[in-house]
Amino acid sequence: MFSELKQEEALMIAAELERYANHPIAQAFSRYRQKSILFSNVENVIGCGLKATLNGDEWRIGKCDFATDIENNKSFKNSNEFSVWLTCNKQPIAAFKLDDPIRQESTQLVKQCQQHGIQVTMLTGDNTIHANSVAKKLGIDEVIANQTPQGKLAYLNELSADDVVLMIGDGVNDAPVLAGAHLSVAMGSGTDIAKSSADMVLLGDKLERILEARTLALKTRKIIRENLSWALGYNLIILPLAVSGLVAPYIAVVGMSSSSIIVVSNSLRLLK
Repeated sequence: MFSELKQEEALMIAAELERYANHPIAQAFSRYRQKSILFSNVENVIGCGLKATLNGDEWRIGKCDFATDIENNKSFKNSNEFSVWLTCNKQPIAAFKLDDPIRQESTQLVKQCQQHGIQVTMLTGDNTIHANSVAKKLGIDEVIANQTPQGKLAYLNELSADDVVLMIGDGVNDAPVLAGAHLSVAMGSGTDIAKSSADMVLLGDKLERILEARTLALKTRKIIRENLSWALGYNLIILPLAVSGLVAPYIAVVGMSSSSIIVVSNSLRLLK
């Protein structure tokens, strides 16, 4: 706390502001909501936070550099220790340190991706301290923190054209980069805009399904190539023989039907 306001009052104000947010982190304040607090002129600044008016004062909640006048106040040396700041007229009221538990399957997903030669990068709007802490627990070496939606998209565009990028996200801030990636996956519990921007939606939020989908895609590609090779090879052999009269036409027709059956039967392997 940075003011004389009681902790309970600060939590209620923060909760009412976060009610207008489209970010999963807002749910952390839901238990403290009080309908008696009515804000006006509410504006959701994507990638930064929220600002609104209450009794003539401008209240903000979000990142430190958005909510506070940090350039004119050198007392925020440890601002990165906190995730969310609540301010009134850019004067600090309270700061909240949020702990988002790491999903148990996340570590396993990162490890399996790395075993398959897939480079894993954490691209987040969280502060550096929190992002590095999470990355260390997950075994992620590359961390890009303090990113706005535009910053995330810029990072994506800087990657080599030869790189195939899979983006996984759940928030409003992830929407632009989800739309810009080669392939994108939104969590089923994520925001509507994230899910509409993604190529796939992970129902049930089971992260292990991502690698299962990759395995299925690789198997599908292999079978497609096998089917094309078989069909092309058959036609290159049987058609010249049929045209030259070395093979009776009805044999070529039967062979063509048999070839189609073989291709379909080979494709049915995907159902196993």
